[in-house]
Amino acid sequence: MSLLSTASVATLSVVAVQDPELSRRERNTLRTRRQIVRAACELVLEDGYERATIARIAERADLATRTVTTRFASKEDIFFGGMGEHVDRAERHLRNGDGDAIDRLGAWIDEEAARHAAQPEDPEIRLLRSRAIAADPDLRALRVHQFDRAHDAIAAAVATDAGLAADLSGPQMIAA
Repeated sequence: MSLLSTASVATLSVVAVQDPELSRRERNTLRTRRQIVRAACELVLEDGYERATIARIAERADLATRTVTTRFASKEDIFFGGMGEHVDRAERHLRNGDGDAIDRLGAWIDEEAARHAAQPEDPEIRLLRSRAIAADPDLRALRVHQFDRAHDAIAAAVATDAGLAADLSGPQMIAA
């Protein structure tokens, strides 16, 4: 028995997969990605991240292992795909933007909001990932690791503006 609510997942699936603006191929791709994320999340909730192997995810999703690895480069990518690009953009803004560190961070946030408005994240995938990450200590640790780069970039930008070392408490507290 699945630990995810079948009714809530089914409701969310219908919304975006039947979007008339998507081509048939895009709907199939979205459906396959959802199958993979759903399978991975179910396995994490049942047995933990470590035991949720790509082979088991593929089997649960009723897909070939190659299909899973074509859509997601790694198991970590199923849960954190795209996060690196967000952090890359934050680092660029904090290094090269106009104004002080707070202005540059605000510009990055505005850019991310515009990106999200132009191409919103699939609510089902977001919910499934969030549930699995919240439930598993290994995934929570990986999430922290994902945010460490952003934290370091914010601390460095604040330190540069203030003429301080990035490892001092002030820049570290602002970054936190």
